[in-house]
Formats: sequence, structure tokens, C-alpha cells
Amino acid sequence: MNEPTRDENENLSKQKKKSVFSSMPVRYGLAAALVVLSLLVISSMIIVQLYFHTETECYEKLVVETEKAIDGLESNFRSDRMTLRIIAGLIGNAGDMNSLEVGGYLSTYDLNSLITQIGILLPEDECLTGNGHKASVSGELSFDRESLLGEHLSEIEPGGVSSKLPVIRNYVPIRKDGFCVGMLFSQANPDNIAKAWIPVIYEKQGFCYVVNRRTGQVLINTSPDGITDIHDISFTQSDPDYTKEDTIKNILAGKKGYSVFLSEIASEELYMCYLPFSLEEWEMVVFVPESAVFNASVPIRMYIYFFLGAGAFVILIYAIWMIFEIRRSVAEAEEKANIDVLTGLQNRNRYEKYLKQLDESKENVTCLYLDANGLHDLNNSRGHFAGDQMLRFIADSLKILFDNEHIYRIGGDEFVVFQSGKTMDEIEECLKEFDEGLSRNNYHAAVGCCVTDDAIDVGDLIRKAEKAMYAEKQKYYDSIGKPMRV
Repeated sequence: MNEPTRDENENLSKQKKKSVFSSMPVRYGLAAALVVLSLLVISSMIIVQLYFHTETECYEKLVVETEKAIDGLESNFRSDRMTLRIIAGLIGNAGDMNSLEVGGYLSTYDLNSLITQIGILLPEDECLTGNGHKASVSGELSFDRESLLGEHLSEIEPGGVSSKLPVIRNYVPIRKDGFCVGMLFSQANPDNIAKAWIPVIYEKQGFCYVVNRRTGQVLINTSPDGITDIHDISFTQSDPDYTKEDTIKNILAGKKGYSVFLSEIASEELYMCYLPFSLEEWEMVVFVPESAVFNASVPIRMYIYFFLGAGAFVILIYAIWMIFEIRRSVAEAEEKANIDVLTGLQNRNRYEKYLKQLDESKENVTCLYLDANGLHDLNNSRGHFAGDQMLRFIADSLKILFDNEHIYRIGGDEFVVFQSGKTMDEIEECLKEFDEGLSRNNYHAAVGCCVTDDAIDVGDLIRKAEKAMYAEKQKYYDSIGKPMRV
């Protein structure tokens, strides 16, 4: 197998460097994209963690606020029941239910915006009101049924003689000689209860149901949906652990729990918490819209999104800047690789590249091949600094007299100039000025000249110019009586 030549090795090295340099912007772009992706992943993880934290905090907060709501409502009913017990005891000691004494006891009850009526349900299914009016409530209320239940809160019942609105009654038995002779009650309209007692759930953004577990009847409803039975609640269960039927079953069983469901009315997810009452077989069901739950975290999410966007923008700008810097650095490196450091002329790399262009374009040019005479002697007698000065002077003179675009230093003391825009008379005039300038500084250079024509190629052009240069160089050394150094 043939070993690669020096030129082939140089070409392979150049191609390898070009490949490395050209891939650098791609690598930096990929690195920037990776950083942006990392920021996106980290930010997403923070947002997800914030979501779960807010959701957990929501459940904890709902439990606390549901317990407070139950305590508040039960306190009102307990307080009312304590008053009813006292009055029931006084009435039980009275002789006659129709007496003025009983009416006086009834009138001692302080009616308010919540409790609208007080009365006694008698064994004959008659109702005695606080103003002494007696009326039959047969078919609406049953003394036998209510007396069997003892102290209790009723379901939603007809208003009876004093009101056409549905009411909830708080019953306490009136006993005389060990027998129940009447059921003393206070009554309140569910809507009035909802208005007078509105629990502060998520800054009043939440709602609640009070559900009778025995029947599923919604006794008190602070939401805008207006349902009267828990079975009629309209939602799609979001919680994968439960179905809608499971949730309703848990509520009616008096269990504690959470749930998440998509409301068909609100068109958003609702977070639910349900807890049982201790006073009655009731269940408090509290729910809050998702928008209210995550309202507090919205600014945090916005800051995260802003940070992510700003970070991605900065990284993008940095990546673009880096790509331009790399390209500029590569361009500068390539420029330095093609420029002779000492003289500032283009070096042999550029020279060989230009020869290929000339060979392809078939352009007619004049080639000047120059060699500095006496450089070796000058370096030996006055030092390399003096020799460098001579080379820089020759290079600067060529830049001034000839077009600087195609002047090359191809060796230690060798220069090549290509000219296409000057006639031979103009070139000879420039060479005369060049020689005079060198002579004034006691420098000398041999110059060979050749002009392309259709009969010769670029290689022949260079060789003929070089041959002519060596002929001039020989004449110079013959004139000073020294042997020519090659």
C-alpha cells in the first residue's frame, strides 16, 4: 500500500480541522438546548411539586374548615335544644296544655331571624303555636313518629299552620308522669339557616351541603346548584380510587373522606371533604373550586414561568453570541493560519489555494518570483533582527507597489506576486521603483517574471518565473564575486 504524500497529509489535516471547527457551533447549540431543556424539566418538577403541595394543603384546610362549620351549626342547634329542654320541663309540670301558663312558657322563647316559630305537636296530631293557636296537622306531621325518635332534628317538613315554607324542626319531648304528652319544637327555614350560617370556606369561595344520611336529603345547601338530594349531584368522578357511587355511599355511611370530581355545572374540578355530625345523623359535605384552591399558587407559578422564559431567553442569547464568537474565532484562526506573522503577507497555504483557483479559471496573469539576496550573510553579520527588517522592508515595498491581494511569502526569503491588472510597462516601472528602494537601504533582491499564455499552465508559469529569478540571482552573486547560495 502506498504511503500518503506530504500534500495529502496536509489536506487531511485541514479537512479534519475544518470538520472540528464547523461542528463547534452545532455542539454549543445542542448544549444550550440541553440547558434550556434542563431548566424546563426542573421548572416542571417544581410546578408539579407545588401542585401536590397545594392539593395536600387544600385537603388539610378543608378538614379544619369543615370541622369548624360542623361545630358552628351544631352549637346553634345544641343551644336551641338546651332552651327547649328547659321550656319542656316547665310545661311538663303545668297542669293543662291549653292553659295560659303553657302559653306564657312558649312566649318566653326568643324568636330570631333563624328560628321563626316555636310550638307543640300534640298526640291528636294537632299543633299548638306560641300565640295559643291550635290547628290540625294530620297528614303533615305525626306525633307517634316524632315521639318515637325522642330528641332529634327533623328532615325538611311542611311549614304547618304558621308557614307555607319548608322547615327543619328541633324536637324535644314534653314528659309528664313518665309519659310523652307533647313534642316541643322550634322550626327554621333551611334557606334562612343557609343565609344566617354561611361557613367561611376558602374565603367564602367554597360551598357546603348538610345531608340527612338516613334519606340522602340535602337539608341545607349554600351552593348555587339547588339540589335537594345527594343522589342528584351532577359530577364526573376524577379520583381514580372511587366512583361517584362510592363517594355517595361513603357520605351516607357517615364516613370521613376526600374526593375530587369534575362539576358539570361549574365546568371545573371541585375538591370535596365530607365529615359526619355528632349531634344528628347528618353529614357535612364541603367542596371548593379548583380555581380557588390554586389561586394562591398562581403568582408563584407565574414567577416560575417568568424565570423559565427569562432563563431560556438569556441562554438563547448566550448561545447565539457563543456561536458568533466561535465563528469569529475560527475565522481569525483561519486568517492567522494563512498570514505570515513576520511580514503580514499571505503565506504558502493561501498561495497553494490561489494556484488551484488559477488552474481552474485559466486567468492570464503575470507572475513575479522574488528572492532576497544576501539574507544569510546579513543574518550572520548583523543578526536575525536585521534579516527580519530586510524581509519586512521587501514585503512593505511590494504591498505599496503592487496589488496587496496576491502577494505571498512562500519561503524564508522567497516571495511570489501575481498581477492581472497591469501592463508589462507598468510592471517594469514598479520593479524599477522597487529596486531603487532596496538599493537606498543597501538591500538586494532577484526578480523573475513570466506571463501566462495559452501554451503554459500555472505550474509552468511558476517554474519559468523561478528559473528567471535564479538567473538574476546568479548575475548578482557574479557581480559581487561570491558563490550563489541556493
